[in-house]
Amino acid sequence: MTHAILLFSHGSVLCGAGETLFELARRMEARGDAPIVEAGFLNYSEPTFEAAFEKCVARGATQITIAPYFLIAGYFVKVSLPPKIAAMSEKFPDVEVKVAEALKTHEFLADAIVNCANRALEPEKWRDILNTAPKFCRDNPQCPLNGTPQCPLRPVPREG
Repeated sequence: MTHAILLFSHGSVLCGAGETLFELARRMEARGDAPIVEAGFLNYSEPTFEAAFEKCVARGATQITIAPYFLIAGYFVKVSLPPKIAAMSEKFPDVEVKVAEALKTHEFLADAIVNCANRALEPEKWRDILNTAPKFCRDNPQCPLNGTPQCPLRPVPREG
């Protein structure tokens, strides 16, 4: 049995916002948390949940644990996720699917928050994502950087 972990998140219209989840997936796989670790999104970002699930199967997964990357199991975990899992289970009936709990008050979450707090940024650095996101830019009209000087794909229209 080959186990995979599929990190499931909402997604964002900001290009590159999901890169942190991809980095987490790469780190988890490299340290051996599971032979296969992928990230998939409900909305806006790619790959979709379905595409990430299919990639796990294509990489040989016979058991997939869906790990919601949410603090609580709210609407997206309780309402949006189950039909997606049902569709993938129907498409891949030989793949065992489990769903992990949301992060909630996991004992290590306080350590992670303290670690982040110790690396707090000055106010002028809070929006650095707007400077780093364009390196992951794709053609997405919904992205808040679209049509701004930060977007490398769609330059700001010139007047006149």
